[in-house]
Amino acid sequence: MKKDVKIAYLVIAYMDPEQLQRLAARLSKTADVFVHINGNVDLTPFQRVLSEVCGEGRVFLSKERHRIVWGGYSILEATFVMMEQAFQQDTYDRFVLLTGLDYPIRSDEEIRAFFLSNAHTEYIHADVVSGEQYGHLYYHASRDHRILHKCFQLYEKILRKSGRKGKKDYVVYRGNKYPLYGIAPKWALSGECASYLLRFYKHNRTFNRYFQLMHAPDDFYVATVLFNSKFRDSIESENDIFKIIWLPDDKGARILNQKDYQELKDGSHLYAKKFQSGYSEALIRILDGQNAEERYGGK
Repeated sequence: MKKDVKIAYLVIAYMDPEQLQRLAARLSKTADVFVHINGNVDLTPFQRVLSEVCGEGRVFLSKERHRIVWGGYSILEATFVMMEQAFQQDTYDRFVLLTGLDYPIRSDEEIRAFFLSNAHTEYIHADVVSGEQYGHLYYHASRDHRILHKCFQLYEKILRKSGRKGKKDYVVYRGNKYPLYGIAPKWALSGECASYLLRFYKHNRTFNRYFQLMHAPDDFYVATVLFNSKFRDSIESENDIFKIIWLPDDKGARILNQKDYQELKDGSHLYAKKFQSGYSEALIRILDGQNAEERYGGK
């Protein structure tokens, strides 16, 4: 049995360079970190803060940048750019996808022990999607394609008024039906599973076209591919290792502060969202202080 686990973190960032610096500094103590900065933003402040990060692991900035638009296919392209870079760099036991506003809420030792004990488990919080229960199954083009985006917006309005959905809740590929699975974009995959996923993405462009014209394809692509693969029985979809505290009325993730510490500590999650400069520094100091005490046996 292996005594340690080698982790590659894939981090997608578009704002708050200072928070990204805190995240990269923490993760790189025990792992390698691959970062993609949205092609829509100035790279300079991110390069500056990441150049100051010193850890036992390494921080790699993706040279290939994609203009990521919310709800668009480009976020998948950025994810697989980082994954391929990681495979070219080294061999890893675990791949974990995060954003620049996420942060670990367990000690490095706890996280590594968890993945070591569950070496062949794939963590994807997802379930089969039905068109009747989920409203994203409409044709959608990102705002980078303005004319097509407007056309699909109009088409979607017509379909909604008629009570019909635009896309089937399965993908037909090579004569087989692939039921659609989602809807959590975060995941933590074994090295073997990540390798399979990357190969599938690179060699199945016809399959990928279904996701190129849908809203928020990153919520569905990875889960759909893996739930329809040999890894299906290895997926843990109930034990969500990512913690998010949602704002009411579907207004997104709430920014965390020190008042949330007890809730984070009492749970079983490994990572949480949303940490942001100007709000979350005190909580991060508490988390990192707790982790240091656990590491060195202090009080």
